Amino acid sequence: MAEDVHRIELRAKSIEELRSYLEGSEADLGCRPVVRKIGDDYVVEVYAPLPEMERLRTARSMSSVTMNVIENASEVGRARQAEVGSGNRFEARIAPTGLGIKE
Repeated sequence: MAEDVHRIELRAKSIEELRSYLEGSEADLGCRPVVRKIGDDYVVEVYAPLPEMERLRTARSMSSVTMNVIENASEVGRARQAEVGSGNRFEARIAPTGLGIKE
């Protein structure tokens, strides 16, 4: 089974430090990566397995980039999938109700 993917916040004093830290990593920045300025720090969220991020931290031990694990995204995904029903709601041939558009 594959490693769980975690949502991780990285903080650095410059965008160049973030780029240098993530260079060569397999961390996923998402479709449209956004670096936010919070106080004096630049912050970006990445998705990656913890062993990958620990490898980065070890390889770049002199870096001033800090890492904060926000959540286990794989676990959150599994919990959300459990909310989805398994039956065929169209089997009774009754139109669904709710706020969506019925066509």
